[in-house]
Amino acid sequence: MAERFVFGFVASSNALPDLVGSRLDAGELLAGVSAEFVEMFDDEFRGRLSLTDCAAEVLAGDLNEEHAYPYARLVEPLLTVVAEPLGMIHMALTYYLPNDSIGRWNPVLSAVGLSRLASLWGTANAFPWPGGRTPHWPCVTRLSPTSLAEVTAELAGDWRARLNLVPDSLLSEGADPGLAAETRAELTGGLAVLAEWVERAAAPWTSQRRGVSPVDNSLILVMDGSQ
Repeated sequence: MAERFVFGFVASSNALPDLVGSRLDAGELLAGVSAEFVEMFDDEFRGRLSLTDCAAEVLAGDLNEEHAYPYARLVEPLLTVVAEPLGMIHMALTYYLPNDSIGRWNPVLSAVGLSRLASLWGTANAFPWPGGRTPHWPCVTRLSPTSLAEVTAELAGDWRARLNLVPDSLLSEGADPGLAAETRAELTGGLAVLAEWVERAAAPWTSQRRGVSPVDNSLILVMDGSQ
């Protein structure tokens, strides 16, 4: 069964851009990355590019357009060492919401009055090129401090009650009542987790991570899994 995972991180707005061309040592920076992730990366790009070599290119500012996809894959391990991880949202049933939006949740978010969140969810921010270029999958989204304030205001409303009123046709193909109810429950749980992430990202932080500021951090979402 196809599914997605969304990983949340708290980081300063410049946490990732500041790494590009920083001349930091790739091996030292990635020392805290799990062996499992290193193995997955190296297996996927075996014979072409290792995780350390990929990071070395970015840290040197020596960017190769042919490596856009490996660079996108690099974001998650970079964030695990420079940002504060918040957890994961599992999109199993909600991956199959009957629409063609990139983030899948977007039409339902609009329907429950979360229009600003709907405009941000599943949108890709450019990395490691400054502006312009859209990275390959996985989809990396940065919610700036301004966006966090806007989304916080939306989530303060009674979106749960509105979600209960959303037609089953928005939640399941053929409007299967049983599947729609399960999908509604998964979306409710996922949005509750996201609301907690938004609150935590907007709050002051005390962190030893190089990419986290005391205030004015962003929420970075990495959407991965099935496209």
